[in-house]
Amino acid sequence: MPPKRRAVYFAFQGLLMAVILLLFLYQGTGQEGWVVRLYVLLVFLGASMTLIRIAPEAALERGWFQAGLFLSDAVLASVILSWIQPRTELFLIYTLIVFGSALTRSARQSLVVACVTIALYFIAWWRPGAWIPESPVFWLRFLFLVVSAALLAILARDSKAAQDEDKRRYDERLIQVERLATLGRVAAEVAHRIKGPLTTIAVNAEVAAHRHAKDAKTLKELRQIGEEVQRCKEILKNLLDLGRIEEMDTENVDLRVPIERALKLIKPQAADRKLSLESSGLGKPMKMQGDESLLQEALYALLQNAVEAAPAGGRIRLAAETFGGAHRLSVSDDGAGVARADLERIFQPFFTTKKDGSGLGLSAALRIAQKHGGTVEAVSAGEGSGARFTLILPSTR
Repeated sequence: MPPKRRAVYFAFQGLLMAVILLLFLYQGTGQEGWVVRLYVLLVFLGASMTLIRIAPEAALERGWFQAGLFLSDAVLASVILSWIQPRTELFLIYTLIVFGSALTRSARQSLVVACVTIALYFIAWWRPGAWIPESPVFWLRFLFLVVSAALLAILARDSKAAQDEDKRRYDERLIQVERLATLGRVAAEVAHRIKGPLTTIAVNAEVAAHRHAKDAKTLKELRQIGEEVQRCKEILKNLLDLGRIEEMDTENVDLRVPIERALKLIKPQAADRKLSLESSGLGKPMKMQGDESLLQEALYALLQNAVEAAPAGGRIRLAAETFGGAHRLSVSDDGAGVARADLERIFQPFFTTKKDGSGLGLSAALRIAQKHGGTVEAVSAGEGSGARFTLILPSTR
């Protein structure tokens, strides 16, 4: 349990103890021995709060500690219920304990705590000579506790599943970043070694083209060699880009500057395909700490991906907004979309669904975002429904 969970348990226990104490002071005073009982409550209150405060993190993470905390509250509520009259208000305490059991984030623990709490509520209402309570109010509340327990167990299970899914995605992204870092170092070495031979091939092809300028067939083949060499150089450039992302020049940046530059660079490509390029949300400053050139590169990669995906005459939209301490730059297109099975793979280096794509643009955009403490999210309803890529970056005031 991280430190924030300790604070949640501490706050819940404090509020619960305050409610129990207030109910006792309201209805339990004046009865015989009420002062001693009050001291017992205060000791339990202090002990439980101190235990949560000083318990090691390892103990707080264990199921027995979490379940024991709520079950001890249920037992205390039952004891108080036997002390005071009338007993109706103590139903609220049992309700709070049942709802609080969801904090364990475990369906099994939540259900166990809730069942024991309900059983204690039943026992607390038992009177000698009456096997089953006859009050309809009791049964209505008993049914409410049962339904609440079942619902909270379901919610706890759903919360745990969502937490596990978030952790899985985080771990996958972390592994991906490590792979990219390794790939960047290897790519830099490979590119350095191949760049020389490629230059030699390009020069020799150009010399041969001059010698055979009158041979149309040979000249065509030599030009194809030159074009393929240029393509290889472009791939090498992308590989080198993976390696150089390690270095950043951090400064105060207004995100609108790299956004406008990326839009300016992509406009010729959009115009060639007769695409409508729209932008919104750029009226207010978007401040952050980062490398302006790398941020521009990440935005350009997302825009280029949208241009390549959008059909001729289609539309590309860039929307910027800031909330929750983060800038969100969304690039949407109305292109072919992304298959659900490919959503997690599209950020892997060299993975591409395009015929002529290198598969390096989106992976570079993600890595740049992560170097700035952010990420890139991809959303698509499936093939033929377009896609939206959102660059999320931390903001500064």
